Order: sequence, then structure tokens, then C-alpha cells
Amino acid sequence: MRIGVVLLSFIVVMYGCVSVETYNRQLCTPKSVSALRSDVDFVHHKLEKLHPSLYRYISKPELDRKFDSLKTAITSPMTSNEFFFRISPVVASVRQGHTRVFPLTRRLTKNEMIKARKYGASPVMKLHLGWVDHRLYLLKTTASDSTLKPGTEILSLDSITPQQLFAKYAPTFASDGFNTTFHDRLFNKKFASYFYYEKGMRDSVLCKVNDGGVVRSVWLKSPDQRKKKPEKSLLSSSDAVKQKKRVFEHQKKVQGYDALTGEFSKNLRFMGQDSSVAVLTVKDFVKGKYKRFYADSFRKIDSVQSRVLVLDLRDNTGGDLSDIQCLYSYLAEKNFRFVKPALVTSKTSLWHDDYFNVSSPSQFALRILGTPGWLVYNSLTTLITHKKEDGRYYFYYPPIWQKHPKDNRFKGKVFVLINGCSFSASSVISANLKGSGRALFVGEETGGAYNSCVAGQMPSFTLPGSKLRMSFGLLEVATPYASTPDGRGIMPDVPVVPSLDDRLKGVDPELQWVVDNVAKQAK
Repeated sequence: MRIGVVLLSFIVVMYGCVSVETYNRQLCTPKSVSALRSDVDFVHHKLEKLHPSLYRYISKPELDRKFDSLKTAITSPMTSNEFFFRISPVVASVRQGHTRVFPLTRRLTKNEMIKARKYGASPVMKLHLGWVDHRLYLLKTTASDSTLKPGTEILSLDSITPQQLFAKYAPTFASDGFNTTFHDRLFNKKFASYFYYEKGMRDSVLCKVNDGGVVRSVWLKSPDQRKKKPEKSLLSSSDAVKQKKRVFEHQKKVQGYDALTGEFSKNLRFMGQDSSVAVLTVKDFVKGKYKRFYADSFRKIDSVQSRVLVLDLRDNTGGDLSDIQCLYSYLAEKNFRFVKPALVTSKTSLWHDDYFNVSSPSQFALRILGTPGWLVYNSLTTLITHKKEDGRYYFYYPPIWQKHPKDNRFKGKVFVLINGCSFSASSVISANLKGSGRALFVGEETGGAYNSCVAGQMPSFTLPGSKLRMSFGLLEVATPYASTPDGRGIMPDVPVVPSLDDRLKGVDPELQWVVDNVAKQAK
């Protein structure tokens, strides 16, 4: 036992020996031509060995040619992030949205971490922005500068234009297949991240804007994020205040909570005096205790006897398969199989996870202690992976088992709101609802594909030369339903896309169409 403790201590020390300064310094150090070319081979080999649907949207000769051309074009040293902008478009050409390479970012020093806690990473993170017709607009008044009004066009931030960022980063990621809605929608969500990649941590940003035809510059500054102690006169220990706080903390646990936006991940509300329309908004399938939330929600829907359910999946980029399967069990009309056996590349491909790829010495030590369990789990995955008549391997995991609808399932009419950032798990549940004829869809084509997505288990691989990180799924997840042509998302039955004016006025045309349609049918 004593030897084990000593060994773990040694591992922790060795794992954390690289200083922040050393790590940040190597970001600016050009990598050799041979190292970068080896990284190209590394990426190509990993994809060929482990990606189960590599040639669904691109032929093998074409992809091989892209990798060969990239290797030939590397004739001089470059930094890791310079290499990122060369390798990522080749990986994106696979047209699988979960298959990505990620740039490196600076690690924060101790003083920078203190500053980040005080001010936040950047005031840009707090902006409510909309990328509309290739222009960036402020949708809500910002706390950073109250003189900026909704509808103001953002021309540049620290001399970088939104159009420059889009042109630079859009080629580095892909949608699933050939849809055209995902790039604009995802750029809108990731804009602050891309700005951070370029400028790092900022507590103030010089912003050039077009305010009603008047071009001016303003400084956006992050307010002090540290919680100030309330004055004694404002403190209250009343039972009502304590109860309100307990309710809020309970909601955060059950519904999931995004501290940055101040919004719950899952929310239920009712419209109309008779609560005839229930609106279930799910911003992600990650946060919250989904089983309890769905059970409570559909109990309420049943109690008020809502006739229509609106499932809002707009800007929901996905999450847990078990979450969407649970939700679907409250909507299905009969017994169902939610997904088919998952396509994998071999009986042992699921062993190639990132179990030991963690960010801290303490996590690495815990993973060492949990290795026996990891070995048992992967042995089980091997046992339930079988080669079928078509010569390919399939993983027979629990989601393929037949499921039953819940006793209090919703029996009324279902509408689903979708847009280009409805991706991954959002598209999987949408494909089931669309294929079974259970719902009518309003909005725009999803960014995730109808027929399948490559996700499930998502390991992260570190490129040995550049230290860039690459991630992709090891399982091709497909529902029992399919559509033609392949490579498109779930199409809306009723196409509705909000305009800039809609967003500025807080108008929701997709939801309004449902409400108007329900009112017409009631007459």
C-alpha cells in the first residue's frame, strides 16, 4: 500500500512538472517540417483505423489526395496554431460535424486566473449577438456599455471584423453532410470563443460600431465579477427568503443551469388561459436531472390536459443519448427501438478512448486507481460487438433494446421547433419523431444529419508533434428511419426563419406560427 502511494505521488509530480510559462512558450515555437508531416500521417491513420463512417460524404481517393497535398505543401516550420488552419479544413472535408481538430490556447498564470475570476475572460462573452446576413448585431443592451442599443452593428472588436473571423474559422469545422444552415448558426454561438482564440483574455475591448448610421468607437469593459457582501440592512433570514433560495437551487439541479446566460437548460411553460399549449424548451441534453425533469413535466402537462406540445430544440447542439431516449418515451405512440446497433470499425475500437487524457495530476491519479473498472468495461464492449453478414462490426449497446412508451405519455399533437444549430442528439430525436410521423416540424433544416451521426464515444487524441487535439466519434448512431438524399438534415414541414427585426423585437415567428395554427384549428 505504501509503495502504491509513493508511485501515485511520483506520477502526480511528473504529470504536473510542465510549468505554465513553458507550455505557453512552446505555443509560439515553430515545429519542424518532419514533425508536422508526421502529424498529418497520425491524423490520417487514426481516422482510417477508428472512424466508422469516414467515406460517407467523401471518397477515399479524394480524402487521400487532400492529405497527400497537405503533406507536400508543408515546406517550412510553423507554429501549432498555424498548422491548425492547414490541417483542420482537411479533417472538416469528411463532413462529419463531430470530427474536429481544435486550436491550442494559452494557459492562464496564477495572476491571470485571479483576474479572470474578477472580471471574466472577456466582455465579449457577455454580449447578446446575432449573426444575420453575414453581419453581426447586438440583440440586447449590454452591461458593458449601456449606450449600445439593440440593432447596433458590430463592425470590429480590437480591429478584428466579424467577417474576418468567419472567413478564418468557418473552414475549420463542418456540419453533418451537406446542409447549409449549421455554419452561420454555430458561428453565432462560438463567436466569443473565436475572439478569445485570437486575442486571449481581455477585461476591456475596443469596439467599433454602426449605430443608426453613425460610426463610433466604444470601450467595452467587464464589471467586477466578485460578489460583494450585502449590507446588513439588506440581509434577511426570513423563512420566505430561505425557501426561495432552496427552490432556486433545486431548479438548477433538476433543470440544469447556464451561469453565463442565467438560463435553465430545460424549461416548461404553458400558453393560453386554459394551458392548452405546453412549451417544452430543451437547450441541451447535458445538464440537469433529466429523468426527474421529464417525469415532473409530463405529470404537469397531463394534469392541465394540454392538447398541444411544442418541443423547442432550436440551438440545442446535443448531448446524452439516454436523455433523448427518455424524452422520446413520453412522446412515442407504441413500442419502439430508438437506434440501431452502432457501426464501429472493429471489436476493439472502443478501447481507443481518452480515459487517461485528463487535465490535472489529481484526475490522472484517480484514473490510475480506476483502471481495473476501465478494463472490465472495455472487455464487455468487446463481447457485445459482433461482425455481421455485411462484413462490418456493430456494437449492440442498451439503447437498441425495445422500449415502451410511458404510461402518462403525451397523446396530443406535437410540434418541434428546429434550426441550423439543432445538432447531434437533437437530430437523433428529431429523426425518430419525423420518421414515425409523430410530430410536425417548424423552422429551418437542422445542422445534424437525418440518417446518422458519428458520435457516442468521443475520444480526444493529441497530435504528437504540434500537440493539437483532435476528436471524433467511434460509433455511427442511426435511427430506424432514413431519408433521401443522404447527407441532409431534418427538413421543416413549415419553413420559418426569424428576421433581424423579429429578434430585436423579441418576436418568435416559429412559435407564433404554431399558436396561430392551433387557434385556426380550434375555430
